[in-house]
Amino acid sequence: MITRKRIMLESVLFAAAIYGGYLLFMVLQGMIQTQRYVPNLDEIRGYEQAEYLQTEVAFGMIERNSEWLAVTAVGGFILLCGLYGSIRYIWAKWRS
Repeated sequence: MITRKRIMLESVLFAAAIYGGYLLFMVLQGMIQTQRYVPNLDEIRGYEQAEYLQTEVAFGMIERNSEWLAVTAVGGFILLCGLYGSIRYIWAKWRS
């Protein structure tokens, strides 16, 4: 018989794996896009004004409505845990 504690642990690990996979996907996508980026110098009227191009790349996150982003992330995590836990609990009850 599967206990509720085990189902809760599985739910948290499942949601963490989904969030971790999504984060890894976004990091890899950003790395690939950065490697393949080629600036279009024709848009800035050719090479004569190339000194206006950025010489450094800023890394980090632009914080816009960061409190809503945090609430959404935590809410999604809890929702994913609850959804997986409910399905797993029903499945375990049905099998026994």
